[in-house]
Amino acid sequence: MLGAEKDIIANNVVNGEVKIIYWPMLDLGPNSTNAAVAAFCAGEQAPADFWRMHDYLFENQRSVYLANSGFFAQSAQALGLDEQAFQACYDGDDVRQLLQQLDSDRRANRVSQRPTFDIISAAGNQRLLGAQPYETFDEIIQSLLP
Repeated sequence: MLGAEKDIIANNVVNGEVKIIYWPMLDLGPNSTNAAVAAFCAGEQAPADFWRMHDYLFENQRSVYLANSGFFAQSAQALGLDEQAFQACYDGDDVRQLLQQLDSDRRANRVSQRPTFDIISAAGNQRLLGAQPYETFDEIIQSLLP
């Protein structure tokens, strides 16, 4: 999604055509959960901080899979987040429970490939599997708009 995300936001989210909802996939070991917790905890400070942390972790994913909890705190610090608020959220259970529920919902909807995109509208739904260029998203979005 990182390739098309900025174009989707600029061309489709900003004008109200599209809403992006992130569903975590917690199936690559404990740090897939820890990374999702870090992104959600960043997002508790400001919605844009979710995406900043998401992108930061994605860009540093080789480090994520071998990371200890200090890595996620250092990531929050690198992004200029409120470190105490981040750590309290990260160490708590609320976000972890929410993520487990979202992951269960994802599995119930038979989403098992990364990335998977569900484009849903009153006019119809379409699922895209795998990384796609912006033009593919825009073509589907435009076909589903009233």
